[in-house]
Amino acid sequence: MNSEKPSDFLADTITAPANDVANAPLPTLARYLELMEQLAHHNRRYYEQDDPTITDDAYDALVREARTLAQAHPDYIQEWEKQVSRSPLADTGPAQVSDPTATVGGMPSSAFANVTHPTAMTSLDNVFDDAELLGFQDKLARALNLPPESLAERPMSYTCELKIDGLSINLYYQHGELQWAATRGNGTVGEVVTAQLLTIEGIPQRLPGLTGELEVRGEVYLSRQDFASYNTRAEELGLALLKNPRNGAAGALRQKDPEVTRSRGLKAIFYSLGKHDSVAVSSQWEALEWLGAHGFAVSPYSRRVPDLAGALAYHADLLAQRPTLPFDVDGTVIKLDSLYLQQEAGFTSRAPKWAIAYKFPVEEVETVLEDISVSVGRTGKLAPLAHLSPRLIEGSTVSKATLHNEDYIKDMDLRIGDTVLVRKSGGVIPQIMGVVLDKRPADAAPYQFPAHCPACGEPVVRREEDANTFCVNPLCPAQDFRAIEYFVSRGALDIQGMGEKLIMQLLDAGLVQGPADLYTLSAEQLSGLERGGEKKAQNLLRELEESKTKPLWRFINALGIPGVGQRNAQALAATFGTLDAFTAATPEAIEAVPGLGKVLAGKVVDALALPKTQATLQKLRAAGLNPQQAPQTRTQELAGLNFVLTGSLSRPRETLKALLEQHGARVTGSVTGKTNYLVAGEAAGSKLDKANELGIKLLDEAGLAELLAEKGVEI
Repeated sequence: MNSEKPSDFLADTITAPANDVANAPLPTLARYLELMEQLAHHNRRYYEQDDPTITDDAYDALVREARTLAQAHPDYIQEWEKQVSRSPLADTGPAQVSDPTATVGGMPSSAFANVTHPTAMTSLDNVFDDAELLGFQDKLARALNLPPESLAERPMSYTCELKIDGLSINLYYQHGELQWAATRGNGTVGEVVTAQLLTIEGIPQRLPGLTGELEVRGEVYLSRQDFASYNTRAEELGLALLKNPRNGAAGALRQKDPEVTRSRGLKAIFYSLGKHDSVAVSSQWEALEWLGAHGFAVSPYSRRVPDLAGALAYHADLLAQRPTLPFDVDGTVIKLDSLYLQQEAGFTSRAPKWAIAYKFPVEEVETVLEDISVSVGRTGKLAPLAHLSPRLIEGSTVSKATLHNEDYIKDMDLRIGDTVLVRKSGGVIPQIMGVVLDKRPADAAPYQFPAHCPACGEPVVRREEDANTFCVNPLCPAQDFRAIEYFVSRGALDIQGMGEKLIMQLLDAGLVQGPADLYTLSAEQLSGLERGGEKKAQNLLRELEESKTKPLWRFINALGIPGVGQRNAQALAATFGTLDAFTAATPEAIEAVPGLGKVLAGKVVDALALPKTQATLQKLRAAGLNPQQAPQTRTQELAGLNFVLTGSLSRPRETLKALLEQHGARVTGSVTGKTNYLVAGEAAGSKLDKANELGIKLLDEAGLAELLAEKGVEI
């Protein structure tokens, strides 16, 4: 949790509590005004700057406290409004500062054109336990002029959905043609981001047969996998890291260049209709079915239940599934299914009376930062790691957390012995959220980042434009070990039997100094090692010989160039075709490779120019490694076919995806009415269920091979 205090944006106008609030205890009113100022600040950080400084549960606690005080003292609200009326921010709009507990969004950015939503985009009220959900139904019954006890005999049905932690959007169609796509903004006016939205799969531009107006609401999000991949790449390039998937989604959607948005891999889920003149649906569930049938990506986790007991069971079920979901969620949404009854129930000033968000508990635990260690990676980058007192979080014991770089530690002011707040980022990666300053030991001193390499003792270097620190000693043993380890890894040349212990033995014996030296090893040298043996030596030599014929992309990846993983290595191999063409490529030629860009192209050229890299390439060529790969040419055998891949398959999904796309197919991540085939391996999960619901044709790998053979495609 960030300890940054709210800005004093009302410091000149919100003074000590006025005496005209009759019989108000000074500390209570002062606390209410403080809460409202904090909430206004945090609303701007979340909705307008996409840079929240507190967690959702901490924000919810502030809202609940402010509302409790306001309910007990209604005159506090008028006092706040009087103070706000004297604020210099009063002309920014009443939703911004008048009642931050009722805020729906934030002021739309002036960097984009603004548009008014035909119908307002409201927020949702929250509940936090089963008893509060029962209270929601009682309030709903009263809004419908029904005695709550009548629901025992005639229960109301609900549609239950996941509350994805992303950015709300609205698509506006006239007579079936998409006119614009916009963010929620302040609920009334949003930012036009049509070009950016259209880089996301599952957004039809035309809906034939419709007349009048149509609004489609949804959520743009960054999956946990794409969030982790982006941060891994950003860390390698020394770029700023994303704080969480929601910030990443918001930042990507607000890129002026749509191609930058496309590169981030955003996804969208659509869940409701606003104005819908010619869409004949009578329930929320029918609306979801209509969206899925017309090409919009919809959540496979939604469920219609006959009563509130079913909603409670749904919530419990999805809470149990939370760690394995592909995206961040902070709760479930329970909606009255009947659209007619929704209209009868109506809205409060900020939220529908017929829907509620049932928030998941945030598992954030306190533990002690026992130590910080620093290791050296294959590129020489120093990687700090937090060692924590073990704590159980979301079913697993956490004792370590990455600290990324020197600035990350300084910005959080982490000190050995600190009590820290830890949660799982994206449900998987442990992340330190902040320091509990009240529990800081009196003798805790600021952490000093190493000035010398912990492996070789040489001075380390931090370039002015880079957040990372490097050991630049070409003889650093840590770099040699990591370079060899990566070279033989599964994602690179995949040399079986070359594990950590063997690599260390080879280095300690002086038999190798880098990856290229592996090809100079003899059977005698290998069998003479501890636990070596003739058979093991022969197996390793066979693996090394076979690696010489591996595809070019594996070889490029094995070089360990910063920022070049499997995907970029495949793109480089497909573009240049030979090792000689790749190593001789200009920065401009590399920059033109899809997915790379100027910054990464510069790093590739710099890495290839290093004397150590040149020496490695020369040795590898001398050993007989000169891999080639025919440049890929796209064909149209599979044009017009849409595939989705899911489950555990015998080969990487990226490989199958590249093959299908090379021959004209479209491969998406979501099952919709436009999907032609679902290729399902073991543990296919929800996508298989969705495909069965929509009648999508299912293929196992044998079936896919048969289909491709019929189309004249070799697999």
